[in-house]
Amino acid sequence: MDWMIEIGLAFARIFMQPFIYLFFLIILISGYRRIKKDRKSFGSKVYPYFYETKNTWSIAIVIGLLLSGLSIAFGFMVSIHFSLLVGLIIFVIAITNRFSWLSAGDVLAISAAVMYFINVYGEGYIQMSWINSLDVTDLFYIPFLVVIFLLAETWYLARVDGSDTFPELVKSNRGKNLGQHRIKKLTIIPFVALFPAGVIEPYADWWPIFEIGETSFGLIVIPYLFGFEYITKSMLPQTASNWLAKRIALLALVVLTLAIGGFFVPILTVIALATGFLGKEIIQYFYRTLELKNPAYFQPASKGLLVLGTLPNTPAVDLGLIPGERIIKVNDRVVENEQQYYQAINENRAFCKLAIKDLNGETRFAQRALYEGEHHKLGILFVSEIESYTQLKQES
Repeated sequence: MDWMIEIGLAFARIFMQPFIYLFFLIILISGYRRIKKDRKSFGSKVYPYFYETKNTWSIAIVIGLLLSGLSIAFGFMVSIHFSLLVGLIIFVIAITNRFSWLSAGDVLAISAAVMYFINVYGEGYIQMSWINSLDVTDLFYIPFLVVIFLLAETWYLARVDGSDTFPELVKSNRGKNLGQHRIKKLTIIPFVALFPAGVIEPYADWWPIFEIGETSFGLIVIPYLFGFEYITKSMLPQTASNWLAKRIALLALVVLTLAIGGFFVPILTVIALATGFLGKEIIQYFYRTLELKNPAYFQPASKGLLVLGTLPNTPAVDLGLIPGERIIKVNDRVVENEQQYYQAINENRAFCKLAIKDLNGETRFAQRALYEGEHHKLGILFVSEIESYTQLKQES
């Protein structure tokens, strides 16, 4: 019975930690900024609030269960003060609205570094009870957490498709309209860790604890805030995601090797954390270099109309259009710009037939009946959307 009560209390302690509140704050701010940008570029929002969490929960549960089993099996203890420290670092990062810095390689490495400096130089500036509480969390286990979260990022990236990314319009250095996709995820990965019973001993009469050997523990569920963000201009979203996933998986393997070595040579634990941090920065650097070196993929096409993205719940989704495909005919009429495209659709407002050049360069056909009140351009987003949207509004 005490075990059941303790497990229930472990979940209740979620609300004692900053992660859950940071999650809602960050996701709301991110959604607001994204939708505001969408309205300016496309005349309407593309995806709703909380879309950054799409297709994240199944992976979060699997990773959470794996972390929980390993944490309890190997005796990983977490103090409230360590949780607050990580939450503070995430909060500072969240102010920038850059999910790319929410990687465990960054957050946990920075947290470990702060723990070290507090332990060495904090006496006289910070209460000893705080320092002692931080010391409860063994630095040796942190690189293993980094490895698992890096593998989670790899898993997410490997599953990315055209509906998982956020289309955007930007200006080139010459003032030309270009398209890009933002690969962006934010979720909570909850996992169970051990909680030092010494903190709750004054309440032991009503707060159940259990013992392993001669040591007493409680359970705490850590709702770890996890995210990442990449921008792709020169590649399709799936291509960029696969490029990143392979290199992050390799980084996780290197960090894991060093973390295991830390059991025998303690300095390797520090090197593992540094490798996780620097490795992510190096991957980011080479990815940005690759993006700058190659020409933009999403730009106004000379033949046909390049699909940048689609609005959810519109005919474009039913037609199976994905980013990177090119529309070459509408109702058997060749289209080379949005004006011709719009005119071809208006010739028959009850039915639409598209000739589409897919990602393999092969032509396929898609057709669908149209209904009153549906999007005036089937919900397809093109690179030249800024000017054409304004022009179409004026003409209507």
